[in-house]
Amino acid sequence: MLKINWFSPLPPAHSGIAYYAAQILPLLAGRHEVVAWTDQDQVAPELCQIVPVSRYRPANPPWRALNDADVSIYHLGNHGGMHGGIWQVSQRHAGIVVLHDLCLHDFFAMVFLRTLEKPDAYLAALERWYGEEGRRAGEAFRTGGLGAEAMARRFPLTRHAVRGALGVITHSNRALEDLHEEPPCPVGALDFPYAATEEFRFGGWMASRSAASGPPYRMVVFGYLSRNRRLGAVLEALAGLAERDRFRLDICGQLWDETHIRMEIERLGLSSLVNLYGFLPDGQVEQQLSTAHLAINLRYPSMGEASLSQMQFWDYGLPTLVTRTGWYASLPEGTTAFVRPEREVEDIQAHLHAFLADPGAFRAMGERGRQALKNHDPGKYVDAMAQFASSALALSPRIPALELAGRIGNDLTQWLHPAASAYLLERASQEIFTMCEGLPRGPDW
Repeated sequence: MLKINWFSPLPPAHSGIAYYAAQILPLLAGRHEVVAWTDQDQVAPELCQIVPVSRYRPANPPWRALNDADVSIYHLGNHGGMHGGIWQVSQRHAGIVVLHDLCLHDFFAMVFLRTLEKPDAYLAALERWYGEEGRRAGEAFRTGGLGAEAMARRFPLTRHAVRGALGVITHSNRALEDLHEEPPCPVGALDFPYAATEEFRFGGWMASRSAASGPPYRMVVFGYLSRNRRLGAVLEALAGLAERDRFRLDICGQLWDETHIRMEIERLGLSSLVNLYGFLPDGQVEQQLSTAHLAINLRYPSMGEASLSQMQFWDYGLPTLVTRTGWYASLPEGTTAFVRPEREVEDIQAHLHAFLADPGAFRAMGERGRQALKNHDPGKYVDAMAQFASSALALSPRIPALELAGRIGNDLTQWLHPAASAYLLERASQEIFTMCEGLPRGPDW
């Protein structure tokens, strides 16, 4: 049994990670000793009855209480307001970092430039990981010369988020390798957890959907709707569809710029076909998803995140359009309909035509998606997380040595002759490792 400090957004925060925490914490607390730490003003009373909840101030955490645990687990996403305090503590108290987003430039831009008002720290982070090119790009971003999407693609700053971590958990295989952002610590990829709803309730949802058979067919978009959710492409595709009157589009969630989206809806003549609902309470979510016929879950550029929305769509047996990128590209064939980033409008329209031609084929797609949820069992996830944490703790003395070896290696390669560099770097690395307590001297190191 582990004694665990858990840092994440908690209900009632409007966050998919808070929903994730509400699923995982009861299971984790049933098998380990857990304290949930928060800097939120409010926490759902029902969660406080399941797990002890303690409050901290990011600038002055209660170190004695934190050090009393075996391990701290920090959950980081791309929202600076919700995760900034968690990251600040993680930098002063090493633990396991769970990355819910893998491109974290937007996070650091908010934390350094807005919350902490430390532009020099923002530029220093870019220079640390990407050299002078990164610093120049950061300066251009601050003055409006580079956009957020370009910065996220070129300078994700993921390594800055996990600097000093004992281990890193992601929900996407090879994601950090693909980003070239691998940290010098153990990395584990776990299937994002989601508990499928019981079959009798699912049967009720299917009956509701059958009773609401179209046309018009209802399409839904859910979640925190930032620029990368491709609403512009969705609206353009719908506007250009000759059969557009056979569809309705419900947009549910917090928009990054509601005024802009309303203007686009009006410009494209879609006011009678598109509804904006904002953030919905749980009861209305069920009503929306149980009577919808098709979900749209596009992400480009992808921040590398697994999608709670996708788990919910599968839970309701909803066929879904997703972008073939990042985590979404790894989804089992036949459980979603893929949209190519370079052909968004064309592919969306092709799928809508295919839906009109054979709605039954899309219903079968949604049912295959629900079957895929068997790979996302929360109980197995909790056990895998605890096992990973235990393994990372056992390896933790090696991490400072790896970081030191990496820094020295980068410096030495600028001075050594190519013919001698490999041998000398290997010898230097071996000597550094032997400095760590408990590590044997020998050729295997």
